[in-house]
Amino acid sequence: MTTKNQKVLITGGAGFIGANLARKLISQSGFKVFIIEKNGVNLWRLEGILSSITINYTDIENLAELQKTIDDIKPDFVFHLATYGVYSAIQTDVRKMIDINIKGTLNLIDALKNCNVRCFIHTASCGEYKAKKSSLNENDPVDPSNAYHITKLTTELLLKKVVAQTKMSVINLRLFTAYGFYEDGQRLIPHIILNALDNKNVDLSSPNYVRDFIFIEDLTDAFLKIIKNKKRYQADTFNIGSGRQHNIESVVKTIEKLLGKKINAKYGKRKSYYEEPDFFQANNKKAKVEFNWKPTHSLESGIAKTINWFKENKEYYL
Repeated sequence: MTTKNQKVLITGGAGFIGANLARKLISQSGFKVFIIEKNGVNLWRLEGILSSITINYTDIENLAELQKTIDDIKPDFVFHLATYGVYSAIQTDVRKMIDINIKGTLNLIDALKNCNVRCFIHTASCGEYKAKKSSLNENDPVDPSNAYHITKLTTELLLKKVVAQTKMSVINLRLFTAYGFYEDGQRLIPHIILNALDNKNVDLSSPNYVRDFIFIEDLTDAFLKIIKNKKRYQADTFNIGSGRQHNIESVVKTIEKLLGKKINAKYGKRKSYYEEPDFFQANNKKAKVEFNWKPTHSLESGIAKTINWFKENKEYYL
């Protein structure tokens, strides 16, 4: 499928994943990138590409305002990344989670009804799954671990009903733990790297907590593969993860190896905001088969690139 002059809309495009996706798209030929953000958002992650994208300051909770923006853009693809609640320590307002994650998504779908959208990609969460002792696949039982994950699962279920009514092509992507360039400094891997670079103590939770970490370049590569796929989807769900799990201690040791220095890790200083599983790993075979995609970075190679980026861009985190 040709991508010539394809309009790609990213909600939440000034965030960690959205900004990396925007940069990926403008590095390719044939895409026009549009971003929806709220007034007053910090655009630091988009510095250097602002002249190559179009930013629309629109509140997705306001249907009339959103409808006007959508009618002006008429997007071919939509990546819905705008969300609230992923930062569990500070984003705790459950009503706001409902307003943004559920109502905001439904507003966006309503606003798109008169557009010939090739695909609407909704970013869901791996936190919807009920933990088990083997890799998680898309048909496994769900048991959302907190209110944020409940809203994500609710939106997935609602989108399945919307598809039946509108025939819109919809994909749900259950993202595992992304990391890399432009990530918030309080997130695990940036937190370790930034403090280690300054020879500071690194406050952490348990060394045994596990995650399936996926490097941002692998994630945006999956997004691009989806755009280039011709099939229409009926709210199908796909895992986007590395297919491997690592505990926090192994992340620390990897960063120590790459930096060539000992990290003064202080375990037990940070708390988790949900019950931690003993095993948590994506089965990503469905996405590999459907989109001809596979992650190409190991934890070490992804963290190596991340360390180099943070060394060159520390000024953003001062």
